[in-house]
Amino acid sequence: MKKYLFLILAALGISACDSTQKSGKADAHHDMGTSHRANPKTKSLMDLHDSAMPNMEEIMTIKKQLTNIANQLDSQNVVNPSSQLQNQKKQASDLIQQLVKADKSMMDWMHQYRADTLETLDEHQQEAYIASQTAKMDLVNIQMQDVITKSKQFIKINIQ
Repeated sequence: MKKYLFLILAALGISACDSTQKSGKADAHHDMGTSHRANPKTKSLMDLHDSAMPNMEEIMTIKKQLTNIANQLDSQNVVNPSSQLQNQKKQASDLIQQLVKADKSMMDWMHQYRADTLETLDEHQQEAYIASQTAKMDLVNIQMQDVITKSKQFIKINIQ
């Protein structure tokens, strides 16, 4: 019994520490350090990141829709096998994989970006780092928008 009480108290203590470190922020993705907000050089990079963040939720929603469509296509193919149904199922599966890849790209960017790196660089190196990170975020954003658009088109055609 004491063991369970200790585990509960430890979990509460850890969660309390975690919530104070985030200083009231609801989303850990936005807790990438405060120096990037204070540095005007990173404003456009962070604006680009912040504009891409809502796509993460949209990707999850679309992925669920595509999974449901793929399951329906699978069921229909069992009842009435056809190459058209198999092709549609493959398209849905491919789009799901592209959504997963886009989501992973965003997560990878957030994990590798280091706002505190700027503090250790001279002016020229800071500009190069910000330009490099902006180019990476641009690619992530394009990837996300592209797969979202393709997926929505597929859903519109295949929704029943």
